[in-house]
Amino acid sequence: MKARVVMLMVTVIMLMVTVAVAAINVHQSILTPVLLNSGVRVIDIRTEKEWRETGIIKGSLCLTFFNEDKQYDAEAFLAKLKKRVNPNDKIAIVCRSGNRSLQVSKFLVQRGFSAVTNIVGGIVSADDAGIKLVPYH
Repeated sequence: MKARVVMLMVTVIMLMVTVAVAAINVHQSILTPVLLNSGVRVIDIRTEKEWRETGIIKGSLCLTFFNEDKQYDAEAFLAKLKKRVNPNDKIAIVCRSGNRSLQVSKFLVQRGFSAVTNIVGGIVSADDAGIKLVPYH
Protein backbone atom coordinates (compact mmCIF):
# COMPACT_ATOMS: atom_id res chain seq x y z
CA MET A 1 0.00 0.00 0.00
CA LYS A 2 2.82 2.37 0.89
CA ALA A 3 4.46 1.70 -2.49
CA ARG A 4 1.20 2.65 -4.26
CA VAL A 5 1.02 5.94 -2.39
CA VAL A 6 4.63 6.75 -3.28
CA MET A 7 4.01 5.83 -6.92
CA LEU A 8 0.90 8.04 -6.99
CA MET A 9 2.88 10.95 -5.51
CA VAL A 10 5.66 10.50 -8.08
CA THR A 11 3.09 10.43 -10.89
CA VAL A 12 1.43 13.62 -9.66
CA ILE A 13 4.79 15.39 -9.37
CA MET A 14 5.79 14.27 -12.86
CA LEU A 15 2.48 15.57 -14.25
CA MET A 16 2.98 18.90 -12.49
CA VAL A 17 6.49 19.24 -13.92
CA THR A 18 5.22 18.36 -17.40
CA VAL A 19 2.53 21.01 -17.20
CA ALA A 20 5.00 23.57 -15.81
CA VAL A 21 7.41 23.20 -18.72
CA ALA A 22 4.65 23.40 -21.34
CA ALA A 23 4.69 26.39 -23.64
CA ILE A 24 2.62 29.20 -22.13
CA ASN A 25 0.05 29.09 -24.93
CA VAL A 26 -0.51 25.34 -24.73
CA HIS A 27 -3.66 24.67 -22.73
CA GLN A 28 -3.82 21.46 -20.71
CA SER A 29 -7.10 19.58 -20.39
CA ILE A 30 -8.33 16.14 -19.59
CA LEU A 31 -10.61 14.48 -22.10
CA THR A 32 -14.23 15.37 -21.33
CA PRO A 33 -17.51 15.52 -23.23
CA VAL A 34 -17.59 19.27 -22.51
CA LEU A 35 -14.25 19.73 -24.26
CA LEU A 36 -15.35 17.64 -27.24
CA ASN A 37 -18.59 19.62 -27.56
CA SER A 38 -16.84 23.00 -27.31
CA GLY A 39 -16.11 23.27 -31.03
CA VAL A 40 -12.52 22.10 -30.67
CA ARG A 41 -11.08 20.02 -33.54
CA VAL A 42 -9.42 16.86 -32.20
CA ILE A 43 -6.17 15.89 -33.94
CA ASP A 44 -5.16 12.29 -33.18
CA ILE A 45 -1.40 12.01 -33.77
CA ARG A 46 -1.05 8.30 -33.00
CA THR A 47 -0.13 5.67 -35.58
CA GLU A 48 -2.61 3.77 -37.73
CA LYS A 49 -1.83 0.64 -35.71
CA GLU A 50 -2.85 2.47 -32.51
CA TRP A 51 -6.05 3.81 -34.10
CA ARG A 52 -7.01 0.29 -35.15
CA GLU A 53 -6.23 -1.17 -31.70
CA THR A 54 -8.26 1.26 -29.62
CA GLY A 55 -10.53 3.16 -31.97
CA ILE A 56 -10.67 6.93 -32.29
CA ILE A 57 -12.74 9.84 -31.02
CA LYS A 58 -15.62 10.33 -33.41
CA GLY A 59 -14.89 13.19 -35.82
CA SER A 60 -11.20 13.41 -35.01
CA LEU A 61 -8.61 14.11 -37.69
CA CYS A 62 -6.16 11.19 -37.70
CA LEU A 63 -2.74 12.47 -38.69
CA THR A 64 0.33 10.58 -37.50
CA PHE A 65 3.23 12.66 -36.21
CA PHE A 66 5.68 10.05 -34.86
CA ASN A 67 5.90 6.81 -36.83
CA GLU A 68 6.30 3.44 -35.11
CA ASP A 69 10.09 3.93 -35.02
CA LYS A 70 9.57 7.25 -33.19
CA GLN A 71 10.81 9.13 -36.27
CA TYR A 72 8.98 12.16 -37.63
CA ASP A 73 8.92 14.79 -40.34
CA ALA A 74 7.59 17.87 -38.60
CA GLU A 75 7.36 19.98 -41.76
CA ALA A 76 5.41 17.30 -43.66
CA PHE A 77 3.03 16.95 -40.71
CA LEU A 78 2.57 20.72 -40.54
CA ALA A 79 1.85 20.96 -44.27
CA LYS A 80 -0.80 18.20 -44.05
CA LEU A 81 -2.35 19.78 -40.96
CA LYS A 82 -2.55 23.25 -42.51
CA LYS A 83 -4.50 21.79 -45.44
CA ARG A 84 -7.22 20.70 -42.99
CA VAL A 85 -7.01 23.17 -40.09
CA ASN A 86 -6.55 26.92 -39.86
CA PRO A 87 -3.85 28.01 -37.37
CA ASN A 88 -6.49 30.13 -35.58
CA ASP A 89 -8.89 27.20 -35.08
CA LYS A 90 -9.30 25.64 -31.65
CA ILE A 91 -7.53 22.27 -31.75
CA ALA A 92 -6.90 19.52 -29.20
CA ILE A 93 -3.97 17.18 -29.73
CA VAL A 94 -4.34 13.61 -28.48
CA CYS A 95 -2.01 10.62 -28.40
CA ARG A 96 -2.06 7.46 -26.28
CA SER A 97 -1.10 8.96 -22.91
CA GLY A 98 -0.39 12.68 -23.41
CA ASN A 99 3.40 12.66 -23.81
CA ARG A 100 3.69 12.87 -27.60
CA SER A 101 0.75 15.25 -27.80
CA LEU A 102 2.46 17.67 -25.43
CA GLN A 103 5.54 17.76 -27.67
CA VAL A 104 3.41 18.31 -30.77
CA SER A 105 1.29 20.95 -29.01
CA LYS A 106 4.42 22.95 -28.14
CA PHE A 107 5.66 22.62 -31.71
CA LEU A 108 2.36 23.89 -33.12
CA VAL A 109 2.30 26.91 -30.81
CA GLN A 110 5.85 27.73 -31.91
CA ARG A 111 4.66 27.48 -35.52
CA GLY A 112 1.83 29.95 -35.09
CA PHE A 113 -1.17 27.94 -33.92
CA SER A 114 -2.97 30.09 -31.38
CA ALA A 115 -5.49 27.83 -29.61
CA VAL A 116 -3.84 24.50 -28.88
CA THR A 117 -4.96 22.14 -26.12
CA ASN A 118 -2.95 19.10 -25.07
CA ILE A 119 -5.12 16.21 -23.87
CA VAL A 120 -3.57 15.14 -20.57
CA GLY A 121 -3.92 11.38 -20.16
CA GLY A 122 -4.46 10.87 -23.87
CA ILE A 123 -6.84 8.39 -25.42
CA VAL A 124 -6.39 5.97 -22.51
CA SER A 125 -8.40 8.41 -20.41
CA ALA A 126 -11.41 8.20 -22.77
CA ASP A 127 -13.06 5.34 -20.88
CA ASP A 128 -12.71 7.14 -17.54
CA ALA A 129 -14.27 10.23 -19.12
CA GLY A 130 -17.19 8.29 -20.58
CA ILE A 131 -16.05 8.94 -24.15
CA LYS A 132 -17.05 6.14 -26.52
CA LEU A 133 -14.42 5.48 -29.19
CA VAL A 134 -15.42 4.49 -32.71
CA PRO A 135 -13.61 2.03 -34.98
CA TYR A 136 -10.98 3.47 -37.30
CA HIS A 137 -11.67 2.72 -40.98
